[in-house]
Amino acid sequence: MSNTPKAKPWAEEISGTYWTPPAQASLAEIHPLLMAVVLVIPDYQDWSIYAADVYDMASGCPLGTFEVAFNPRTTRAYGYYSAVGSQQPMSIALRFEHVGDESVAIENFYSLMREAGHVE
Repeated sequence: MSNTPKAKPWAEEISGTYWTPPAQASLAEIHPLLMAVVLVIPDYQDWSIYAADVYDMASGCPLGTFEVAFNPRTTRAYGYYSAVGSQQPMSIALRFEHVGDESVAIENFYSLMREAGHVE
């Protein structure tokens, strides 16, 4: 009788992307392309800026950082994905609709990045 498990190996069962809890960030801490967008907004001081480190579930390897800036009073938000390595998937910050807190903003931005094929 074999002791080989009949289930899939763990790495094949668990795949996708996860991120750390969003942490408040300053303008100086975000990617320059996102910073440039935020600075031209007339009331940018009223905007919230958050970042979350992104990881691959199967390997635990870092993938990059999701950075979002949003106005809590409106549905306007911008996001940027800084990938690990020299290849950056984004050439500009992405505008998207957002309603909720920073966790929802990161999740909404993740959905856009997944649809674009940048993360699983």
